[in-house]
Amino acid sequence: MSSAAINVNKPQGILRILVIEDNQADAFLICAMLEDAKSIPFETTVAGTLAEGLEMLAAKRFHAVILDLALPDSRGLDTFRRVRQGYPSMPVLLLTGMDDETLAMQAVTEGAQEFLVKGQVSERRLVQALNHAVGRQARLSRVERALRNTREEQLVVSQVARHLLPRDRPVIAGWDVAGASIPVGYSGGDLLDWFPTSPGKWRVAIGDATGHGVGPSLIMATTRAYLRAFSGEGVPLDETLRQTNRELCRDLAERWNVTLFLAEIDTSDGSLSYASAGHLPAILLDGHGAEKGRFFSTGLPLGIFSDSDYNAEKIGVSKPGDLLLQVTDGVVDSRQGASFFGLEGAAKAARKAITESADVVVERVFSAVSDFNAAAGNASEDDTTVLVVRRTAEQLVA
Repeated sequence: MSSAAINVNKPQGILRILVIEDNQADAFLICAMLEDAKSIPFETTVAGTLAEGLEMLAAKRFHAVILDLALPDSRGLDTFRRVRQGYPSMPVLLLTGMDDETLAMQAVTEGAQEFLVKGQVSERRLVQALNHAVGRQARLSRVERALRNTREEQLVVSQVARHLLPRDRPVIAGWDVAGASIPVGYSGGDLLDWFPTSPGKWRVAIGDATGHGVGPSLIMATTRAYLRAFSGEGVPLDETLRQTNRELCRDLAERWNVTLFLAEIDTSDGSLSYASAGHLPAILLDGHGAEKGRFFSTGLPLGIFSDSDYNAEKIGVSKPGDLLLQVTDGVVDSRQGASFFGLEGAAKAARKAITESADVVVERVFSAVSDFNAAAGNASEDDTTVLVVRRTAEQLVA
């Protein structure tokens, strides 16, 4: 199967994906799902063997690889390891059969971004995984890790970064909003913010800039400023992200990007809407802790392609007790051996405090992550941020 350019009529940057899969039906399904993606143009290339895939990686630049672990010329972990050895900075998503899940989990511990099970992955799930993988790999790049800052620079940036984080919970009729952010070092690259845009409307944001230290803190501050500047009265969420992305693309070098979840609260009807630039899925729980839905990214991380689209979507009209939970990588990537805290760990912690106030829920999630790390003898390796938006029983604003 030859390469196929997707959405060629859209004047956007192309996200080039190499699919290494010998089953033509599975390969066709993957390409079809990416072709249906609404906001991101993909170009897919299919290789039927590992040898063919490695040749293509040597000849052409790709943004990510979707890899089967059972190929005619290679099977099991060695398949992933050979790709990893030759291309250590390439994001690799594993496409597995049910019998391969154990191997896939081991590959994740060795650096694979994620694994997807054949027959169980939706188009939105696949696009979400690719969005996040591309941004996440950049945040782990050796270039960023090589940056070193002086103690004086770190202290100054730390003071600025702390000042830019919200210090008081917002007062929003009918809503309870809380959040907190803990950096790994002197200063962090996570973003947390909330602000009114017009009477009866508030926006809340949570994001993750590439890496840690001075650079990410400056990016976080810049992103925060753009969000507020481009969130004027009546400006849609997707337009805010489009304008923010265009400016960041002018500001940032290729190794930097920002994942961002931006939601809008409308107190007049109790509704929530959102747009997400490659960020982790948000989880909506009802007043009893049952999951009502997950809300995936609607576009690439900010700072990659200057003309990326970000489709805003409705979360829906919230009922009293509903709770929206959103976190950053420092929460989900906490690990005990091959087990990750993950979104499930965050949701479980939130359920235990489902009747408590939003700030208590935030504290419970942080406490659960801390206990999880302590049990493994680990210290947190990434900035950790939690945002909770709860609908209360107060009367709506007319």
